[in-house]
Amino acid sequence: MRNLYHCNLSSTLHTYDNLEKLPYFKFTARLEEIFNRHETLDKVAHLISVQDARLVFRERRASVVESAVWNGSDKDYSVLKASHTRHRGWCEPSVKERSMICLGPSFNLVYVFRSWFTGVHGHFLHDNLPVIAWLRQIMPPQATLLLVKDALSERIMDLADHEFATQRIAWVGYNASTCAAEARLLAPPSPQWREHGLLRLLRSWIRPPGIASLAPNSHTEAVTIYYSRRKSQSVQHGRYMLKAHEEAILSLIHSKMKVALKGVHSRLVVYDGHLRNGSSIPIARQAELFQSASFVIGPHGAGLANIVWLPNLRPYLHHSTLPAGTRSSDAEQNCQDRPRVLEMICGTRSDSVQNGCPYWKTFHYIFPFAFWVEYHHVLFAANSSEKATWIQLDELALALDSLFL
Repeated sequence: MRNLYHCNLSSTLHTYDNLEKLPYFKFTARLEEIFNRHETLDKVAHLISVQDARLVFRERRASVVESAVWNGSDKDYSVLKASHTRHRGWCEPSVKERSMICLGPSFNLVYVFRSWFTGVHGHFLHDNLPVIAWLRQIMPPQATLLLVKDALSERIMDLADHEFATQRIAWVGYNASTCAAEARLLAPPSPQWREHGLLRLLRSWIRPPGIASLAPNSHTEAVTIYYSRRKSQSVQHGRYMLKAHEEAILSLIHSKMKVALKGVHSRLVVYDGHLRNGSSIPIARQAELFQSASFVIGPHGAGLANIVWLPNLRPYLHHSTLPAGTRSSDAEQNCQDRPRVLEMICGTRSDSVQNGCPYWKTFHYIFPFAFWVEYHHVLFAANSSEKATWIQLDELALALDSLFL
């Protein structure tokens, strides 16, 4: 049986611009070098063991939650010495923190992960959830995982694994003291934790291969999601797109779908992360939408982090050799049947769009190779800037012909 990460993991650039092809090739070669050189996280992560542990999560500063940690029966203990001072965020307690009384139950063994950009949807999916998948694998059955209490994080974890979220995780508020007989503090390599094979663990956890039941007489369709960054409320870090240009893009996508998916019930969904009243789409509904998708198209942005929920197999594909109502793990691991993603990113001609240009602002890097999807790129046009982005429609047409093939 073939695993999806044995598929061709290279992304495909669709462009008529010959000046972009060589630097893009060098970028993809650099990605392979980065991801192939790293050891698995268990070989390089540093777990700091603290006996008779006391811990306080401090309010988040910038991207990282600081934590005061000390040994309740050893006044000479120093977490900075134990962590070799190179891991930021583990701090000595203040006099006030040392005087705090432990709240809640006293734990036996806890694993502590300080998380990264707590409360930020995209970062939780691509930075925190993969690390939690690894911790779930290495934690002894009696251990509890301590995480910073946050409503969004709790909803995502409940969606990923309700049993693990309710039975193995303790959500701890800021500025409250927690006690444990032993705490193991995770100090993973910073900042690129995701480069150490974590995505394989994550996907096998939340989207395991195997027999997948289908409802009797279920109506499958080819769902294409277009991620919109037109509304100002959903746009941060640039890559805004004007209404008229986005409408031209959607019209082209719809026409290409109509031709390529003739005979298949298809649907184009415009997604920007918000309901009509401006509130955020509930996490479960976002995941459900992406789990139903066969194709995802759109500019780089946090909304595309939801590709982590994509299925192993494009839902509308039928395998006539299989018993009715099932899909085999072999079918789900057919490289040609993976969902397909077309991400719009900055190239050398559009490197003024944002920091990290050209090429690096892509989920093909953030989710190393995103092996569960077939990945495609189209570049922002030369007239793009940090204020607005454009796509050459002839290059988009070229990409869509390949995407819907």
